[in-house]
Amino acid sequence: MTYPTEHLIGLVALAHATTDPDKLCRLLQEGHRLYHQGLDETRAAVTAEHQDVPDHALVQQCRTRQLFLATDATRREALGALAFARWEHTPTALAYTSIAEHAAAHGISLLPEEGS
Repeated sequence: MTYPTEHLIGLVALAHATTDPDKLCRLLQEGHRLYHQGLDETRAAVTAEHQDVPDHALVQQCRTRQLFLATDATRREALGALAFARWEHTPTALAYTSIAEHAAAHGISLLPEEGS
């Protein structure tokens, strides 16, 4: 496992062991940072793997995998869609989702409430 995965799995245990709003918020913020670190690493790997793939072939890969992509999508958007499709089912992404769901069940979110 990579560092973000190990660390996030540890954060899951801590998050599920508390209902303290301040602690949940801190754990969610740390998890969010690690989630994006892992996503950035996945995006870099997908970009490197597809460096020799023509743009039209990237778009076709997205369509074959039934990934939403605008008709005028850029290479960067296609690579982003492929990276996210790979990333979203990794242990790291799933661990973050678990933390976010637990925090949300206790009224904690990183998004400000409407009207605030």
